[in-house]
Amino acid sequence: MIKQGCKDKEIYEKLGISKSTWSAKKSKNKKIRDAIDEATDERNSEVEEALFKNCKGYHYYEEVAFKCKKEIPQPDGSVIVEEEVEVKNVKKYSKPDLAAQKYWLNNKKKAFWKDDPHKVAQGNKSLKLKEKEMESKVII
Repeated sequence: MIKQGCKDKEIYEKLGISKSTWSAKKSKNKKIRDAIDEATDERNSEVEEALFKNCKGYHYYEEVAFKCKKEIPQPDGSVIVEEEVEVKNVKKYSKPDLAAQKYWLNNKKKAFWKDDPHKVAQGNKSLKLKEKEMESKVII
């Protein structure tokens, strides 16, 4: 259930136990905690991989239906047109997602990729000025 993304409430309701019983079992049983941690890590890794894939762009296959017309000549000189629908796998490309790239870099390379890279430097300068101002004031 944890691997499927169920929340604690869904789990203890499905097991038919109370919230306090579930909490007690989790806190006392290391195997349960380890299973929860492992499942959570696995889900987080899957999401991280999907995010990274969106950052880089990727190829994928999609089933696309095509309408095909087939002309069948008849002995009397007429032509019968038959239509068929064919489904083919078409290779497509999902271009890199700028929002995913920004999110990734803001979280993985915080020092270099801020929304406003000058904001931190300005904040530090402002803090130093305030410190000097406080030092120059004499408290009596």
